[in-house]
Amino acid sequence: MTAVHHAAHPGRRLRLGLGIAIGTARGIRWLALAWIVLTPFLSILLIGAIETGLWAITATVFQWFVAAAAGRWLYANLPATIGRGVTRRELTAAFLMFGALASVATAAVVTAGFAAEHALLAASGNAFGTWGETLANGARYLLITPIYCFTGALIAAGALRFAGRAWFTLTVLVAAAGQYAGVLVLEFAAHRGGADLAAWAGTCLAVTAVLVAALTATLRTVPVRSK
Repeated sequence: MTAVHHAAHPGRRLRLGLGIAIGTARGIRWLALAWIVLTPFLSILLIGAIETGLWAITATVFQWFVAAAAGRWLYANLPATIGRGVTRRELTAAFLMFGALASVATAAVVTAGFAAEHALLAASGNAFGTWGETLANGARYLLITPIYCFTGALIAAGALRFAGRAWFTLTVLVAAAGQYAGVLVLEFAAHRGGADLAAWAGTCLAVTAVLVAALTATLRTVPVRSK
């Protein structure tokens, strides 16, 4: 296959990153709407069985959809996008932008959901925790969501890079299971602020940095096969 150099176009990476974010939001809009509207009310109905509320549980599950959406887009569109002349550097920058937008949007929605649930439970006399704790629970997803997002993207990029390798699926299953256990520890870790909070935030940022570095390296080596 003849290599052809495609010059980067200023602003294209930004448009692509925004386009990925908008397309992903459209793809999961009905799921997200149902989650946002129904869960706080279900928390009131199920408060006797789930004393901590239902929102924290469903927020965790929603992160799976963020990861799946990121991976699905990359797996389905990466070869064609590169084939259209988008450089791997542009694509990497666009996906980093998508990850940032997805994280901010998800954290905002999760925080709003925690607030709505808290208000409804308070109105029914079943509130737990303070407003400050409630808002902090949502804010932590600014650092949790990127881990899910870039994990999904890395798995998709690896599937493109190592397609057909017998060991790949087993490696992904084992590694993903171990990583998810670690992410759950981070997601529900109790910290009292100060050095404890700083260590938690540093760990989240370090995990995200490793995932971004691995994704960047993998994207540079994904083959673009001629049709």
